[in-house]
Amino acid sequence: MNLKPEIYEELRSYSNKNANEEICGFIVEKDSVIKFIPVDNKHPEKQNHVLVSPKDYLQIKNNYTILYYFHSHPESFDFSNVDLFYQKYHNLNMIIYDIKQNIFKEKKCKLI
Repeated sequence: MNLKPEIYEELRSYSNKNANEEICGFIVEKDSVIKFIPVDNKHPEKQNHVLVSPKDYLQIKNNYTILYYFHSHPESFDFSNVDLFYQKYHNLNMIIYDIKQNIFKEKKCKLI
């Protein structure tokens, strides 16, 4: 991962504000500026799942270059099968943050 420490600190801080739920957002770039844009988790079971609204996704995709899709895991560290499916479907790099272990993990997409 080649992000500045400030981005990781922002992800960590944002995740810990709602440590019992999965939170999500996008790390984006525009005009050589990299930043984190949080989005609401729309899933009804936020403790174990995450869902980004198509409207939020398209708004960000149309205005920025998406570098990573980000979400937290309150209870587990690895990427789930659902995470990997959506990563492949949307062809996005992903970062997860394990809140309990205070660890980030990255999964790069494989361009076809």
